Amino acid sequence: MDTTAIDLLTKDFYNSISFENAEPPELAAVKILFFGEGILINNSFSKPITFTVESFIDAVKVKVADGSIEQFMEREIHSKTEIFGKVAQRVSVYEYNFADHAMPRLPKGINFIQFICTEGKWRILSMAWFDENENHLIPREYLHSQLMNN
Repeated sequence: MDTTAIDLLTKDFYNSISFENAEPPELAAVKILFFGEGILINNSFSKPITFTVESFIDAVKVKVADGSIEQFMEREIHSKTEIFGKVAQRVSVYEYNFADHAMPRLPKGINFIQFICTEGKWRILSMAWFDENENHLIPREYLHSQLMNN
């Protein structure tokens, strides 16, 4: 099972939403990574926050414009992808930060991403994520490969 295209697509997504103070995020790139309107759900709070690709991009633009987000970094630290025909799902463990990207212990979460292959290209169909907290820690098996690489 070759996951190279999905690996790159996932990396492109995280790169497109990450930015530093002097550089605005590459939000136009986000839209081309998705199939159709896409759906993104942040389920880290008491109620899910649901976005289409457009509303996600708009929400980030507003937060950047009003200064409530000056920089952001999110990167995948572990993944597991399953493919069957022209559908795939990925467990993507990420770390993120709104300030110092080199902190020794960054906050983490898990993003469940669904993909479809259409016209010979993989596209993101949907994603739902949950940030780690004191009541929900990332399972050790999802961090095992990261620990071995350090």
